[in-house]
Amino acid sequence: MNPSNNGYVPARVLKFQLGFLLEGTRGQISETEIDIPRLRVAEDVTVDFLRGALRFSRTSRGILVQGLLHSQVVVECSRCLTETPALLTIQLEELYLIQPNTYAEFTIGEDGVLDLAPLLRQEIILETPTTPLCKPNCLGLCPECGQNLNEGTCSCQREVIDPRLAALKALREKLSKPNE
Repeated sequence: MNPSNNGYVPARVLKFQLGFLLEGTRGQISETEIDIPRLRVAEDVTVDFLRGALRFSRTSRGILVQGLLHSQVVVECSRCLTETPALLTIQLEELYLIQPNTYAEFTIGEDGVLDLAPLLRQEIILETPTTPLCKPNCLGLCPECGQNLNEGTCSCQREVIDPRLAALKALREKLSKPNE
């Protein structure tokens, strides 16, 4: 493995030679199983693994890619900033056109090589949780000292209230008292 990849498999493993399908008849299908550890899909997207099945179908316009893939990314908990794994299920269904045109986002090259990395990058980004949690009851960080409250308490005063909200606090206290 190339040391510059930091132990990740490069995205070139996501290039599939499908020239035989392009030469074949419409409706011809090729299926493959993938099981790739620690994959660098793009410069900004890496996954701990990528597993699943892919189906490549020849159509009149190109190659239809369909698949169900499972993966895992490492994300930062939105409350305590601890790195935590997030499992992803990626459903693929995209047509790679033979004849490139200005409207086609995905095309298959004249050499018959289909590069799955750009599509996979998009799908991984879309499937990654926007507010991930390390656990459902994560306590987060103390807003005063930054202590991870999942690891222990701190000695900060918790009753500090924003002066702009003092009037609301007084109203809440007044409403919560029984009629005098």
